[in-house]
Amino acid sequence: MRLLICAPDIFEGDAVGNHCLGLAAMAERAGWESRAYAKHFDAAISQVRPIETLFAEATSEDLLYVSYSIFAPNLDRLLALPCRKICYYHGITDPALLREFEPVTADLCEQAFLQLPKLAGFDLIVTNSKHVAQDLAPYVDIASIVVIPPVFETLPTLADSAIARPAPELFNMLVLGRVVPHKRVEDAIEVLAHVVEGGVDATMTIVGSMPNYDYSKFLLKRARALGVLTRIDFTGMVDDADLLSSYDRASLLLSMSRHEGFCIPALEAMHRGIPAVVRAGHAAAEVVDDAGLVSDTHETAEQIAARIIALRNDASRWNALTQHARERAGNLLQLTSWRHWLEVFDAARRGTRS
Repeated sequence: MRLLICAPDIFEGDAVGNHCLGLAAMAERAGWESRAYAKHFDAAISQVRPIETLFAEATSEDLLYVSYSIFAPNLDRLLALPCRKICYYHGITDPALLREFEPVTADLCEQAFLQLPKLAGFDLIVTNSKHVAQDLAPYVDIASIVVIPPVFETLPTLADSAIARPAPELFNMLVLGRVVPHKRVEDAIEVLAHVVEGGVDATMTIVGSMPNYDYSKFLLKRARALGVLTRIDFTGMVDDADLLSSYDRASLLLSMSRHEGFCIPALEAMHRGIPAVVRAGHAAAEVVDDAGLVSDTHETAEQIAARIIALRNDASRWNALTQHARERAGNLLQLTSWRHWLEVFDAARRGTRS
């Protein structure tokens, strides 16, 4: 049996791409033959093929894995393939969060929500969090959905052991992920301004691609208006070595995103003993749970900054939280093992939901 992995885009460094490639590698280490297919991909990645070839190559003996997070124009064709099928549902970003700066993507997300009833046609559904699984409650039995985080321990940021590390000399807040509107990077910048106003000589490192020129320009203007532009390092995309270095310099991870299907940076930070500060209302709060700071959706940037300052000034609480964060990360990573994936594959092959 072959594992056929399908996603709209597969690129190294992208969360969905990393997950697809990681799953393929894990399956191959276990003796499975795997193939990956995408509409857009890096031609240098030899195991990824054009998605059109999938429809010619799939047989009834294969197992199809479809990564879903945005409108898929070929969904009906995928569901018509003769093999057993698994859908990994990452969640869909609220179109309202994208409308101002990314109207095309907002339209695609709207269309994706209309496609959700069709996901019931898969033999088994996996989601990255319980929060995201709720999207599918009107269409499938939630109890049948398997939750597995969208990472593997082979990621460079997760591969090393979670050992204690010295505290950074400077108070640096790390914002990690694509710099796009729904991540609300402007709110993180405002938190920085209030932390500085509170007497902390803080800096911020913002790591991630900046694909939207208008939004990037807006952030620079906002940082300048708040008087903290010189305290912020916009790095853009970085390689693994620089990403690890960014974590080493970080005092905490700050995510003010309004939507996360999981929030891999929070898991990576907790694994390294770095407190994570996230917003409630989406899956990041589920990931962090009580092993970090979860801000209420109505808390202001000033209130969030006050909580950060209070945590920084309480060494005992800080140390306890970093230890709890490592433990929480370890528990989540256990769910990503081959054993759990093999149970999913077996259930899909039997045509029974777990």
